[in-house]
Amino acid sequence: MSDLEALLQFNKRRVSMEMIEFLASTSNSVIQVRTGESSSRAVSLVDFIKALVVQSNVQTPTLMSTAVYLSKLRSIIPANVHGMETTRHRVFLGCLIIAAKNLNDSSPMNKHWASYTNGLLSTREVNTIERELLEYFDWNLRISTQDLVTCLSPFLTPIKDQLASQKEDYLFFNSPAPSRSRLAAYNDSHSRSSSAMSIPSLVSSATMSTISTGGSRRTPLLPHSQSSNIHRIDEGSYTYQPTKPVPSYAAPPVAARSPSRPEKSHLARPIIMKTGLSGSTHTVSSQNKFGIKSNWASIFK
Repeated sequence: MSDLEALLQFNKRRVSMEMIEFLASTSNSVIQVRTGESSSRAVSLVDFIKALVVQSNVQTPTLMSTAVYLSKLRSIIPANVHGMETTRHRVFLGCLIIAAKNLNDSSPMNKHWASYTNGLLSTREVNTIERELLEYFDWNLRISTQDLVTCLSPFLTPIKDQLASQKEDYLFFNSPAPSRSRLAAYNDSHSRSSSAMSIPSLVSSATMSTISTGGSRRTPLLPHSQSSNIHRIDEGSYTYQPTKPVPSYAAPPVAARSPSRPEKSHLARPIIMKTGLSGSTHTVSSQNKFGIKSNWASIFK
């Protein structure tokens, strides 16, 4: 927790008796007072500050800024200087008036401050105190954040410790859950590692069926002489055994062509296997191996 955050938290607090006693102790350290010179009308410094706070309704930021001016004045006034019994009252009142006028747009006038002292000081005395303090400070009334942190460290240190403890408790009981993207990435990597341990399938059945279907269109047909000699594997003996020759059901061979026509083996000639065509067709008679004649009608003659 930073000092600025602790200072902001401190400024939100109400004026307490602890703050008043702290300011009274700081004022007592500014200047020494001769003993034996007492006045019957002087009140204690704590009661004097408490009466000023109640009647002026001053808030914590303005009141505690007085500690900065008191600390600066302590370094300015020589240590061998002694004051009277009401000197510390005058010093605190002058620093409070300067802080109120420097930090606020509107503040009580000096005659009002004189009335808040319950007759201890007059308006002329209040004016004199303000002018003397301005000369001591050389009209330099600036206050930095570091000045406030240094002077108010007894109040800010417990606040910083308390806020740090609360932040740790909040982070402990409200730890953020892993994001959905990280969880999905973890599940994805876990599934990949699990699949890597198993035997992967090289190709799917759908892919094999597509390949076999596309390749079957371009696979040439084997001749009858080669297809009859295909062997198969016997599952029992793990040896190759020739299969029985497949009976031939091929059609009888076509009669030999006349030598006057050149052979063109690379051109296929369609044949209409139907007899009794109308019109003038040339009938070719051929003798198959069984001695039976077959009449083939050729339309290319």
